[in-house]
Amino acid sequence: MFSYNDIINSKLLQSSFYTLSQNKESIYFEYLPTDFSEMIEQNMIYESDEFSLLLNLFGLDVTSEKLPFSEIRKLLFIEKEEEETGELDLDESDFDLTNDTKNFISSYLKLFNELTEVYPILYILFGDVWTILRYLVCKEGLYDGKYKIDFDSASTAYVNLYNDIFYILTHREQMRQELLEIFNISSEYKVKLPTSEIALIYQAYNQNRGYDLILNELNPYIRDTNNQLMTSWEDIIKILPNKLNEDLSFPICDSLTKFVKQMVQVLIHKEQTLRKCKNCDRYFVARYSSLAEYCTRKVTGTKQACQEYASKKIYKKKQAENPLYQVFTTYYNRIYGRIRRGSLDKDTTLLDDIKLLHQEFSSKYNTSNDSESKEKIIESFIIEADKLLS
Repeated sequence: MFSYNDIINSKLLQSSFYTLSQNKESIYFEYLPTDFSEMIEQNMIYESDEFSLLLNLFGLDVTSEKLPFSEIRKLLFIEKEEEETGELDLDESDFDLTNDTKNFISSYLKLFNELTEVYPILYILFGDVWTILRYLVCKEGLYDGKYKIDFDSASTAYVNLYNDIFYILTHREQMRQELLEIFNISSEYKVKLPTSEIALIYQAYNQNRGYDLILNELNPYIRDTNNQLMTSWEDIIKILPNKLNEDLSFPICDSLTKFVKQMVQVLIHKEQTLRKCKNCDRYFVARYSSLAEYCTRKVTGTKQACQEYASKKIYKKKQAENPLYQVFTTYYNRIYGRIRRGSLDKDTTLLDDIKLLHQEFSSKYNTSNDSESKEKIIESFIIEADKLLS
């Protein structure tokens, strides 16, 4: 939880950035030390499984309903009418907010803390947020350490924050839809093409229809060595396999916009796709060639993942619909009832015996192909079960 003390401490927060390594994603804060002889300090503020933050940002995973993403707009306390602003649009009077700077910063950070609790990727904004708030305390003479922030630095940080937030707010819903169309529709229709080819087909199809796609130019594999979009399918087919074998460089990501673009590139490069779990209805990332239909998240109230939980659920449902299992259940409950009433000794082996008998007849029942034979197997089971209880 960030507080006013984080703004007036002796260190300088140089940057906040996202990084991806070994199937784990993290957000780091990088500080300049108080003593110039010391090393730059990096602190990991957040860590999760790969792509968790992307799913969360677009509401494709479990996201709290207590705070809509649009509340991020309140972080932009200097209002501008334009979709994009520049440093020349700001002057020092824009930062004359209140006589109670400490209270303003505390309230501002309270909102920021609430937002990051629901949308952790917003930690990536804190470098600019910190710079802006440090300028406010310097301007009011509330900080007198070595790392003062001037107006130019604060103005640059505010422009970065404003443009990043405004871009995401403006395009978030379209980005979300494009993600689903590129990475999910193909799996819904059981299309088993690599993600890169699906992305190419999707983009080419919509380009021909004249659609203006947010993610249209994010695929790094449809550009030639001069960074120009390739126009020939022949060129694409020739160059694509070689590009997919190359390592995908992942530069430092220090903005929401960069984060979305880079993660889409990673999905394409790794030949992965988005699918909706058939148990919990949340999206998860899987290999395009995988037949996975369930995610590996824990089911609420259990220690089981959706894969295991769904498997047992399906098995129980099939068993409950099985006539032989229904007869077995009747006898099992009859024995258990006698034990509870005291008419059978609690150490009796009858419960184990009826289970073994059911297993024996189940193998015959499951391999039988006609209904008449199945009926005879059930009748034989009843005869043997009656003998156990007599």
